[in-house]
Amino acid sequence: MERQYFMVFMVLLVAVALTGSVSAADTDCEVGVKVNYEYPDDNGAINPDIHELTDEKQHPINFTKEFDPAANMTKIRFNYENITENTKFTVKIRAPGYTELSHTFQLTPYGTLYATHLSLQMKATDAYKLGRDITRKADQILNFTRTGDVLVITTAGTAYYKNQTTEDVLEGILNQARGTVSYGKGNILMLRKTRLDPLDFAFIVRNGNDLILAYFKNASMTPIYVGTVSQNMTLSQYEALQKKLGSDTFPIASLANAWALGLSPDILREAAFHGHVCIGTISGYAMIETLLKYYPATNEFGLPLEGVSYQVVGVPGGSDDDVFIYAMDATPGKRAYVGFNTTADTNIAGFIRWNSKTKTGTLIIMAYSLQELINKYKQETGTTAVSELKFNAWAVKKLTTAPESLVKILYAFDNLTQDQVNYILGYEPTKGNTTISAAGLDLSYILNQTNLVNATPANRTYSTGNLSYTDLKNIGRLAAEKAVELFRAMGINLEKDDYHLFVLTSAGYVRINGQDTGAVWDGIFDVLGSRLSRKTLLPVHAPLWGQLKFDFCLINGTQKIVRSMYYNLTTGTFTVQSSANYIIQEVLPYDPPFDVLMGWLFHNHVCGGSSPGYLIADYIFQNYPKGENEKYIYVTTQDNCKDDILFMLLGVSAG
Repeated sequence: MERQYFMVFMVLLVAVALTGSVSAADTDCEVGVKVNYEYPDDNGAINPDIHELTDEKQHPINFTKEFDPAANMTKIRFNYENITENTKFTVKIRAPGYTELSHTFQLTPYGTLYATHLSLQMKATDAYKLGRDITRKADQILNFTRTGDVLVITTAGTAYYKNQTTEDVLEGILNQARGTVSYGKGNILMLRKTRLDPLDFAFIVRNGNDLILAYFKNASMTPIYVGTVSQNMTLSQYEALQKKLGSDTFPIASLANAWALGLSPDILREAAFHGHVCIGTISGYAMIETLLKYYPATNEFGLPLEGVSYQVVGVPGGSDDDVFIYAMDATPGKRAYVGFNTTADTNIAGFIRWNSKTKTGTLIIMAYSLQELINKYKQETGTTAVSELKFNAWAVKKLTTAPESLVKILYAFDNLTQDQVNYILGYEPTKGNTTISAAGLDLSYILNQTNLVNATPANRTYSTGNLSYTDLKNIGRLAAEKAVELFRAMGINLEKDDYHLFVLTSAGYVRINGQDTGAVWDGIFDVLGSRLSRKTLLPVHAPLWGQLKFDFCLINGTQKIVRSMYYNLTTGTFTVQSSANYIIQEVLPYDPPFDVLMGWLFHNHVCGGSSPGYLIADYIFQNYPKGENEKYIYVTTQDNCKDDILFMLLGVSAG
């Protein structure tokens, strides 16, 4: 039902805010509300949201509220005219992971004050129960809350449970783990699937040099596999694993072993978006590292519609393409990634850096050779056989220490003209779309352009910093505290766990000194209780070289109060901005479903062009549902905004 109402909003693109009020009152009323949760350890850990108060005629009543931590109780105060002991009121309460509670009550007179005390019990949603209970079961098997060293991989967040979105499952995992698992630590990965796919869970812990996996299939509380998933598995062990996990074997094994090697959390998140860790994933990041060293982003690019630093020309079918889309924010829906099968080699990619002042560009073409890397791996390790997991481990170390050694710059040309860009991309200025006439990386054309000259490389140092998890987390904490200060100056006290407060940030996508910034999320959560699984901390897609930005958006009905800032790396302080960084806030008052919200965040804004992507995907799921061993294949000749939403919802991508 929620999705139907939301789809009406999507089609009409019109919102009507209905408001009501009671007449001026002269009687003071006070209600103490103590909320108890089905899971006792949530008591005191989650601040309930008392979001609606009405009288018996269902007229909304304005009220103030204040949490009393000593009594673990929220006090709400309001005025009401002509009140009696028989007057009935209804209060509605929400809490993340719990079913909304509606309670009707009456007040007792105490002189001129009418008051009462309510002790209410909230019931967990089925999805929240599943997340908590399956995490408890995994902990009984693996004992990870004692060691604090665990990786969780799940299809929750994309797959549905009982025909509902599954952000509450994620919330249950996090709350049951109580800090052992967090978004900021990078040890919970949402494997991109579709809403029709099974709801699966993988819990992995280290045991010496071994990795032990407990795998739960299709929301079952009984694991189908408990055993090794290490790169050191024997062939018989791998076959036993494959017999149980089927097509999920390599995705889980590759992600688990890359995590154990210390692969950066943002790369792991991209790999979960792509589906696994492979040499294409690793080499794609090596290309980006090499590109930023020799031909760094200038932020001058704007072809044709979106402000991006590079236009990526790929050959669809290689895993590196998903890296460019994810890590460079070069999405097809923004026309920043275009792919054409005009070149036989799927491991080649072109990057166009445009200068909007001179109206000229630089074209950099890079590639990696799988066979050459295999030969190098054999030579350096002395092995004759190639295990993909061990090959990955070797490549991950190369990515960390010498990314350039994994890839080659084939060509780098300056003086690229607008007409040449249009020819390569198939861009028609009057239409603004790519077409089937595109040349792509047609080297016979490119190498015969007499105006092109060899580009002079920069020699930028793109090194990794030494900020700890605690250092990065503290940046998030300081940003949240700055927001509290800014709102307090307006007479607004921000409450923790507030459903009406949204934090939009580039953290988790951008890097600081070459380091992942996901830990910033945990600092924000500590202060404000904002979290992705609560739909209140929203990572907005950005390139990894982008700026660390924040929008703190408080919504009251259809009114939005936004305070924005960005982090100054040089000074370690925050610069407050006069305008918002993002335009996703427009849909937040309407509580969009979790999966389409993830699509908009991936697209990095909300627009009329992206909205049809949700409607198309919903139609496909309802009329053409795929079976267990089936997948969707997407064919298009003209990309636009809707394609980014389809990427996220249908589980399709160029890679």
